[in-house]
Amino acid sequence: MGGIMDFVNWLDGEVWGPPMIVLLLGTGLLLTIVLKGIQFRRLGWSIRFTLFEGRKKEGEGDITPFQALMATISGTVGIGNIAGVATAIHFGGPGALFWMWVTALVGMATRYSEGLLGVAFRGKLPDGTMIGGTFNFLEKGFAEVKGTGVSRVIASIMTILFAAFIAKDGLGLSGGLKILAFIIAILFAILGLALLNEAYLPTIGKILAVLFALFAAIAAFGIGNMTQSNSVADAIETAFGIPAWVTGLALATLTFIVVIGGIKRIGEVAEMLVPFMAIVYFLFAIGVWIKFAGQIPSAIATIIKDAFTGKAVAGGAIGQVIIWGVKRGLFSNEAGLGTATLAHAAAKTDHPSRQAHVAMLGPFIDTLIICSLTGISIVVTGAYSKYPDLNGAPLTQAAFAEAFGHIGEIMVAIGIILFAYSTILAWSFYGRQNVMYLAKWITQDPQKFANLYPKLHLVYNLLFVIFIYIGAVKPLEDVWNFSDMMNGLMAIPNLIGLIVLYPIIKQYTEEFIAKNP
Repeated sequence: MGGIMDFVNWLDGEVWGPPMIVLLLGTGLLLTIVLKGIQFRRLGWSIRFTLFEGRKKEGEGDITPFQALMATISGTVGIGNIAGVATAIHFGGPGALFWMWVTALVGMATRYSEGLLGVAFRGKLPDGTMIGGTFNFLEKGFAEVKGTGVSRVIASIMTILFAAFIAKDGLGLSGGLKILAFIIAILFAILGLALLNEAYLPTIGKILAVLFALFAAIAAFGIGNMTQSNSVADAIETAFGIPAWVTGLALATLTFIVVIGGIKRIGEVAEMLVPFMAIVYFLFAIGVWIKFAGQIPSAIATIIKDAFTGKAVAGGAIGQVIIWGVKRGLFSNEAGLGTATLAHAAAKTDHPSRQAHVAMLGPFIDTLIICSLTGISIVVTGAYSKYPDLNGAPLTQAAFAEAFGHIGEIMVAIGIILFAYSTILAWSFYGRQNVMYLAKWITQDPQKFANLYPKLHLVYNLLFVIFIYIGAVKPLEDVWNFSDMMNGLMAIPNLIGLIVLYPIIKQYTEEFIAKNP
C-alpha cells in the first residue's frame, strides 16, 4: 500500500508541475486570443441572456440553459470555495488568491469552449436523454473535424513538454518509480508525435476519450463524493456535535432521492439550491468584510504584492504561490477539467455557441465572486498569519470567528453543508455519464447497451451513495492527493482536445455572433 501511495503522491506532483501550469493557462490564453477576448466583450450579453431568456426551453435537450448553469455551478461551488481557498492561502500565501483570479479569467474562455463542444458533439442515451462531454468531442471531433496543422502542432508541443518534465524528474527516482516515470514519459512523447499526423487523430481521439471517461468516473468518487461528505461530517460534528455516521446516512439518503431522477431532477434542485446557498454565503462573508472594512484596501494590496513576491511563503517561493493558486483555482471552478461539458450538453438550445455563452459565467461566479468572499475574509482578518497551523475549512472558520466568534464557525459549517451537497449532486451525474460512455464502448453493441442501461443506472447510483457514507466516517488524508491527481489527469486529454479543435470553436462562435451581435 505504501508503494501505491508513493506513486500517487509522485504523479500528483507531476501532473501539477510547470507543464500543467503552461497547459492550463496556455490553453485559456490561446482560446482568449482566438475568440478575441470573448469573456470580456460578450460578458454583458451572457448575463442578460442567462437571466432573462435562459429559463426558457428552446431547442433539443433535457433542461433549460439556466438549469444547466446552476447544475455546473452546483458541481464547482463546493468545499473548494471554502476549504480549497484556505489551503491555497495556507501553502501559497495571500498571493495564491490572485492566481486563482487569473485562472478564472482565462478559464472563462476555456469553459466557453467546453460548453460549445459539449453541445456540438452530443448524442442520446437509450432513455432519450442527452449525453455529451469531453469523451464525445474527443472521439467525434478528432474523427470529423481533425483541427488544423497549427492547432495540432501546438497540442503536440504541450504534450511533449509533459514528457520532458516527467523524464527529467524520473532521473531522480529509483526502483519501480523510475521505470514507471520513463514509461509515462515515453507514452506522452509518442502521443505528442502522433498528434502531428492527421491520419492518427481518430485513433488518438478514441484513446483519449476512454482515458478521460475512466479518470472522471474514478474522480467522481473522490473529488465529487468522499471528500465532500467527509468535509460535511467534520463541519457538522465540530459545529453541532452530531456523529459522522448520522451525517453520512442522512447525506446518502438525501442524495439518492434526488439523483435517481437523473439530470432533470438534479437541474430542478440546483435551480433552487444554488442561488439560495450563494446568497446565504454572500451575506455571511459580507458581514466579515463590513466588520473589517478598514483593512480591506491593505488586504487587497497584500494579495497583489504577494502574488509576485511570494514573501508569505517560506523562502519567498513565487513558484509555490502560482502553483497553489492555479491548482486550487482549477479545483474550485473546474475550467479545463471537462466536467461542465456534461451538464451543458443536456441544455435545451438551438446553437452550441448560445449555451457556451451561458457556460462561461461559471468560473466568473464560482471563483471571481464566491472564492473571493472566502479568500479576502481570510486575509482581511489576518487569520492566515494568526493561525499558521490551521489549514482548509478550520482556517476559514477561524477567519469568520474573528468577526462573529463561535457563530462564525457555524456560518462556515452551514456553507460547507450547502456547497458540498450541491457538489455531490452534480458529480453523481458527471460520474454516471462517464460510466455510461465506458459501458457503451465496452459492449460495442447498441442493443446490448440499451438492455444494460437501466440496471447500470441503478447500480451506479447505489454505489455512489454508499461511498458518500464511507467518506463521511473514514479518514481521507490519501483521498485528497488522489483527487488532485485525478483532476490533473482529467484535464490533460480535455485541454489537448480543446487545442486541436479550436478551429471549430472559432467557426461556431463567429457564425453565432454574426447573427446575435
